[in-house]
Parts: sequence; C-alpha cells; structure tokens
Amino acid sequence: FPSTTLFRSQHRDIRPELRARRMERSPGVGQAVNLLSPEQQIRLQSIATLADVPRGGLIFGEGNPADLLFVMARGMARISRVSLSGRRQVMAFKMAGDLLGYPEQGIYVNTGRAVSAATVYRIPWRKLSVLLRRDPEMHTSFLTRMAFDVRQAQKRIMALGQQNVAQRLSSFLLDLMEYSDFYEPQRCQLSLQLTRFDLADYLGTTPETVVRILARLEHDGLIQRLTARLLEIRDADGLARLLEERRRTG
Repeated sequence: FPSTTLFRSQHRDIRPELRARRMERSPGVGQAVNLLSPEQQIRLQSIATLADVPRGGLIFGEGNPADLLFVMARGMARISRVSLSGRRQVMAFKMAGDLLGYPEQGIYVNTGRAVSAATVYRIPWRKLSVLLRRDPEMHTSFLTRMAFDVRQAQKRIMALGQQNVAQRLSSFLLDLMEYSDFYEPQRCQLSLQLTRFDLADYLGTTPETVVRILARLEHDGLIQRLTARLLEIRDADGLARLLEERRRTG
C-alpha cells in the first residue's frame, strides 16, 4: 500500500503528558491500530483497488448494497446517518488507515463522504471473505479491529453525556493534531477540512455554538483562527487541561 499502512494511522508522537491525558478522553477521530503483518498486507493489496474521491464525494451510501469494504489511504471521510426526523448525525471522522463501510444484513447503514480530497482502498467483501477463511490470523485481526471501533463508539457516547461542548471540541482538536495530514508542528498550524455544520453534527450542538466556542478558546489564548479552516494551536496543554475540568454548561 503506497500511501498508508493498513490499520496504521499517521499519528505523530506528541508530548507524553498530552498522550497520557488522551488515553483518558474520548477519541474524537478514528485511531487506527497496526494489526496486519507485511505478508498479510500484500495479500490484502492483491484484492484491493485504489480510488480517488473528490471533496464532498460519496464513498458509500446509506441503504445501498454493501459490496465493498473501504480503507482510508489519504484525507478524511465523514460517516453520518439520517434519523427518521430527517436530522443528520455525524457518527465519526475516518483518517488514513481506518476501516469504513461496515455492512448490516448486506447493506450500508451509514453514509461515507470525503470531507477533503481523499484516496481509499476498495476491497470486495466476497474476495475478503475468501481471504479471511484461508487466513485465521488475519480473520482475528479484522475482528479485533472491529471490536476496537465499537469501543471507540462507546467512548464517544460517554463523551457526549459527560463533557460539555467546549471539552468535546478541545478533544477533537487534540485528536486531529496527531495526524500529519492536518497538523504542521513547526508552525503549530491545524488544518480544519470540515465545516462548522460538520463539527456541529458531530459534537451534538449547533453551528452557532461551534463558532461561539471557537471564539472562547481564542479569547482564552488556546487557539488563534488564521482563516476559516486554519487554526494555530497556541496552548495544547491548556486544551488538555480543559478536559479535566468538571462539566459545565457551554
């Protein structure tokens, strides 16, 4: 896989104290794990095809037949679902190395769209099933990865119930800093590819609240908004300390 190592994120090494705090908070974005051996990667590559997806492009659609499993190679994807009332809920953001497109009874239960220009590996489920039957260790690795994603979803549910919006947004920014596609450490600049509407639907709030919280973080000297989609992280430790405060409104 030329662009990424499957199940391995592009996480950079952040300061130990920040990483220790991160282990205690809800991972806002996908955290990939390195599970497959080089030989297994080669076998998986043999049945995968590479596809470029433009910004906003559909990767898979809710309710459509689930013929393919996807692995992010580059960029960011948004996983969402529309409720019966018609409201969109963003379930997760997927980064390089992450799996997406899990089926339920043969159909996709969510929609995956590229937030930024992205590259994905497309793996046919039928060929993958044959490969997993032939390689029990790889089968176990995929089950472990799926269990990991379930735990991430559970942690996010806890965050929605126990953290205020400022804490959830701070956690998301700290998570995003760990990806070299989006964070430039020399300048402390973080590229936000998503809109305030994406953030609001992910954090469980309104776009107006997202703008207000960003302004508060800027006022407190934690970030500086350089453009609508570019932030300077001025105090990462301060963002992390914010997560340790008791929940309050806002």
